[in-house]
Amino acid sequence: MIIQVFFTLVLAIQFTIADDWDSDKVSTDLETFNVELFSDGYKIPWGMAFLPDGSLLVNDISGTMYKVFPNGERKIEIKGVPDVYYRGQGGLLDVEIHPNFEANNFVYISYSDVITKPFKNIAFTAVAKAELIEDELKNLRVIYRTNDTHYSSSPYHFGSRIAIDEKYIYFSIGDRGKQNDAQDKFLPSGKIHRINLDGSIPIDNPFLDKNGNPSSVFCYGNRNPQGLAFDSSGRLWELEHGPKGGDELNIIEKGKNYGWPVITYGVNYNGTKITDITHKDGMEQPVWHWTPSIAVCGMKFYYGDMFELWDGNLLVTSLKFEYLKRLIIKDNLVVDSEIIYKPGSRVRDVEIGKDGSIYVALENPGRIVRLSIISD
Repeated sequence: MIIQVFFTLVLAIQFTIADDWDSDKVSTDLETFNVELFSDGYKIPWGMAFLPDGSLLVNDISGTMYKVFPNGERKIEIKGVPDVYYRGQGGLLDVEIHPNFEANNFVYISYSDVITKPFKNIAFTAVAKAELIEDELKNLRVIYRTNDTHYSSSPYHFGSRIAIDEKYIYFSIGDRGKQNDAQDKFLPSGKIHRINLDGSIPIDNPFLDKNGNPSSVFCYGNRNPQGLAFDSSGRLWELEHGPKGGDELNIIEKGKNYGWPVITYGVNYNGTKITDITHKDGMEQPVWHWTPSIAVCGMKFYYGDMFELWDGNLLVTSLKFEYLKRLIIKDNLVVDSEIIYKPGSRVRDVEIGKDGSIYVALENPGRIVRLSIISD
């Protein structure tokens, strides 16, 4: 009886902590803010995008898209999502909306597209476009899909973050565990791609495919990019997983070679060398690199009124060290940084709400918290 009462008490304490552990007040160098649970019940909330009405679209890696209502009191499942390769790092990945969503309802998703085989399924990163109508993806059309010969059963390095401006959709694909493929401009892996919003390929993209037609490849030599974000000047920034060491922050430019695996600041996971060099003519240096790796993922530049002292700072996520950090950038250089939030969970993505609140996607358990300023 005593043992039973003891375990009942422990369980009660555990559930109390679980219910309350995201409620907090955090003080940083410049701002003090509240942390509150916004939405939960996810496996891994991998990508987020706000709709004009303040609802939040959330892609759960397991293959389900949700719409969370503005106050977070409930969420509903979005129908019409394609089948995904939910294994390892694969699944339903990023989500973004068209810049003119209010007129056309277009949503873009990246995911691990699956081909069913008799003995093992194979997959590769794909991008689809659909209309979000009455909580369902309708008229879904795959606007990027590579040749079946590039598909494999590997569960690693799919990328895949999406960034959209007024003309183009940019998306990342990792090297799929075949590091040398990142240097081959004719292969889709280890690259940042650029296509038009309708899915066609811009005629001024920097490379041609083997048939002499414009390729979707925009730059190459990228190991496994999982962060893409524009700054206020329209420059595209990228966060990229290194191996053991050498996570990178890059400014993405047309036709550039970012070096992987010819140059890197990291080593293999067993400690052996990948290369002897970190610099080479014709290959870009990162704006910043982390050694040891912090396991980067989503990022966003903060532009808003709520955290006005952080305006223009870059918010960077860390899976390994479980934090959200702000980077102070001047003249395209990181001049300072500060860890602003440590939730005790892997930090997967970050998004900015219309009112300037910061929404952070967390793992184990899968949930989203909201950071908001404390009023005087």
